[in-house]
Amino acid sequence: MRRQRALLRLTTGIAAARDEAAVYESLVHGLQDEAIGYSFLGVFVVDERTGDRVLRASVGWPAVPDNWRIPSGVGLSSRAIEDGELHYTEDVRREEGYLPSLASGSEIDVPLRMNSHTIGVLVVESSEPGAFGPDDFEILTAAADQASIAIGRVRLLDQERERVREHAALLDTMSDLSSELELEKVLQAVLARAVTLIGVTGGEVAIWDDEAGQLVIAASERVGVDSLGVRIALGEGAMGHVAQTHEPLIIPSYHEWLGKSEQYADVLVHSVMAAPLLIGRRLVGAIATVHSDPDHVFDDEDLRLLNLFAPHAAIAIENAGLYTASRQQREYFETLVRNSPVAIVTLDADHDIVSCNPAFETLFGYTTQEAVGKKLDTLITTEETRSEAIGYTTEALDRPIHGMGRRNRKDGSIVDVEVLGVPVVVEGERVGLMGLYHDITELLETRREAEAANRAKSQFLASMSHELRTPLNAIIGYSELLQEEVEDLGLAELTPDLEKIRTAGRHLLSLINDVLDLSKIESGRMELHYEDFSIADMAEDVVTTARGLVEKNRNTLVVRKDGELGHMRSDLTKVRQMLLNLLSNASKFTEEGTVTLAISRRRGEREDVVEFRVSDTGIGMTPEQMIRVFEAFAQAETSTTSKYGGTGLGLAITKRFCRMLGGDVTVASEPGVGSTFLLALPADVGSTGEGDVPQGEND
Repeated sequence: MRRQRALLRLTTGIAAARDEAAVYESLVHGLQDEAIGYSFLGVFVVDERTGDRVLRASVGWPAVPDNWRIPSGVGLSSRAIEDGELHYTEDVRREEGYLPSLASGSEIDVPLRMNSHTIGVLVVESSEPGAFGPDDFEILTAAADQASIAIGRVRLLDQERERVREHAALLDTMSDLSSELELEKVLQAVLARAVTLIGVTGGEVAIWDDEAGQLVIAASERVGVDSLGVRIALGEGAMGHVAQTHEPLIIPSYHEWLGKSEQYADVLVHSVMAAPLLIGRRLVGAIATVHSDPDHVFDDEDLRLLNLFAPHAAIAIENAGLYTASRQQREYFETLVRNSPVAIVTLDADHDIVSCNPAFETLFGYTTQEAVGKKLDTLITTEETRSEAIGYTTEALDRPIHGMGRRNRKDGSIVDVEVLGVPVVVEGERVGLMGLYHDITELLETRREAEAANRAKSQFLASMSHELRTPLNAIIGYSELLQEEVEDLGLAELTPDLEKIRTAGRHLLSLINDVLDLSKIESGRMELHYEDFSIADMAEDVVTTARGLVEKNRNTLVVRKDGELGHMRSDLTKVRQMLLNLLSNASKFTEEGTVTLAISRRRGEREDVVEFRVSDTGIGMTPEQMIRVFEAFAQAETSTTSKYGGTGLGLAITKRFCRMLGGDVTVASEPGVGSTFLLALPADVGSTGEGDVPQGEND
């Protein structure tokens, strides 16, 4: 019963503490109560800047200095900081990391955690080894948790008090601005409040002289030099830098900063923080704060506080012009939204409609009075589309989103819309979002009609190509028969003409086959047939076939195989066709040069990747030409087509085949130097067996 009453007093004392120091004192003294029985206790809190553990309260420890600092990773209690778990050492003499506060004994280290983050550690020692057990672990953990909650509450209250103090300072500043017309006095008052709030040595405020293109120091406090009236060029020193970049700046060590101004070479400040004074993107001045303490390093919180005052300094410079500009800007945006043909709606953080424009009323049929205060995603969705719409709205509170969907009008009809959501952020806080809806019903219908027409075209081409192949094969066959006949009859003078007929027929058949392949892909009728094959054997077959094409223009074919290539599972025919297309393309645009086929295998993120690199020393391409090189029926330019021939289908088919097989093909080129095509394919594709590909993909 005595122990329970002592634990109750401990809990009550911690809960009643008004600041962090009182929490720590209540914790160690409450646990030292005779009814609880702990004699040697200390509370260490982590210094977020250095990582040191700092002693904030202790009882029973002899000769322990105030604010004792223990570096990160040193001592037994560092373990509780690192992993956030309770650690028990039965005999401290056996631990090399023990920092001797007692000659011998045992130690418990209990982490203090707040919001899943370890902020400190409660250290409890006994002069006796093995002095603690499960009951002690439970009591000390409960006490540490209670203290952590109290610390979180106290820190939250401190933050709220700081916010109140900041707002009070802002109100005082605004009062000064409204009652004082002399610019120098107003700026000096604003600067003094900023120096006090941030806790720095001093600072300066400069105004922008637009005619001279310079900053002029108009207020100064304890910077170590009489700087009033000093002129600073754009880019000179800290304030000149932020005036030029329109971005705030933190300089941890000013004298080591290469951009310091010669006019401030003799000042003894250590660190500097500066921010531009802007109205929109128009520069009106700059503000800087300085600190002489080498241990003080400005951080984002300091910069946030400084930025609280920067707008008020700009207000002092602009005065009534700011309100006029603000009113004009508001009227401009209201007019823009009101007259926009796009439906625009604004929501609060709870997804309730705050306002909507006439285009929204027209698109969805609700008046502003009917819409305001309603949940947007309940108002304009059906049960089937509500989940998707809520997802868009929730995501748009954090970042801009873009998508398409179907929404419901007041009369129950459905409309296809393009959706854009943009979060509305005020002073770093997300207060709502703006939604834009564009009616794309007609656009989607047109797109569906175009896609249907494209499929019909592809089906027609596939059918026509098939019909043309039969007579072409007959022409080629008869030309070969006639060629044999005239040779037997000794009519050799007819052989060249027949050879031209056969060559032209084969060329036309090749073009028709390319058109047929492309149309099959686009109409979704192209099939893939997977099989296992040796990469090296396949490459050898391709090289044998392509060697004649390469040597036709007096080129040299080089084959390089890097490492063990092994096997791959893919569509052998299409892999071979892609390589032949690339080698044929390289050979066609290279004369008396080198065509190289390099093959390698590497480990990708999820699977092995086989890379085929086809390089040439031919005419090369410009960046503009590379953009179009994989388009169907397109070549680099008209002059290339007239000189080298071709329909521009080979690379387009290669690109589509590659995508169908889960890979990609890219190109790098330089005019006059040559081109390199990289074909990257997964080593194992289609493990479920052969099957049809989905609807063709258009690049």
